[in-house]
Amino acid sequence: MDIKATDVKVLRDEVGAGFMDCKKALIEANGDKQEAIRILKKKGMAKAQKKSGRTASEGAVYAVISDNKQEAAIVEVNCETDFVARSDAFKAFVKAFATGAMEQKISTDTIESTTISGKSLEDARHAAVLNLGENIQVRRAQSLAASNDEAIYSYTHGDKICVVVTLEKEDAALGKDIAMHVAALNPAAITEDDIPAKILNDERAIYEEQLQGNNKPQEINDKIITGKLKKFASGLCLYGQPFVKDPKETIHDLLKKSKNHVKNFIRFALGDEVSQSE
Repeated sequence: MDIKATDVKVLRDEVGAGFMDCKKALIEANGDKQEAIRILKKKGMAKAQKKSGRTASEGAVYAVISDNKQEAAIVEVNCETDFVARSDAFKAFVKAFATGAMEQKISTDTIESTTISGKSLEDARHAAVLNLGENIQVRRAQSLAASNDEAIYSYTHGDKICVVVTLEKEDAALGKDIAMHVAALNPAAITEDDIPAKILNDERAIYEEQLQGNNKPQEINDKIITGKLKKFASGLCLYGQPFVKDPKETIHDLLKKSKNHVKNFIRFALGDEVSQSE
């Protein structure tokens, strides 16, 4: 039976399967599109389920920001090979997922409720598996919203590291610089006060162990530990770090000069450990 290329394209656009798979299904279905869809679903589900068991360690992290810089989302999607990760089809899926996450205010906890172009996330992911021929996994997402005069900016390094930063007021150049700095130095918090207590307590325990048996008064040791913790915390928080583009000034200096503040930031690195809060 002669199958027109236009019919194959229509079917492929609807189900997301490969060109030859769609053509074979139409031939088997004698040109009946609905029957061809049923055939592809029977074959495709088994194909997709088989691929879903394979390791997906490549992929991309990506951020999308609304035109008014008031809303954003940052996502990570995994695939099996760098070749697919660099493909236009994979990038289009990642972008569509990020856009849906932003518009629907999705977080990792609610990720399954995302819809993409009217399809459920699972249906869209399944179509991507069929189209790309690899296991595709949506790993995590976080949407965020700015308020009042705040603005959100982003920086992506080779699809491997992505950062979104919210500034107290609009400043595109500053926003990009801060996001790039966060990508490079990976601060644990914005200020010293924001550093989780567990991190500081663990570090204190190390210093206490190091000073055991030095025969100095406890008050002297306490001052030494306080000084070490101060230096440690300063290097760990964003505001205390030397600016990556000009180490002579700290991020705090840069922001003070610009009369601006960082309200929050999120940093995703491809394949990094996901905390429970994400």
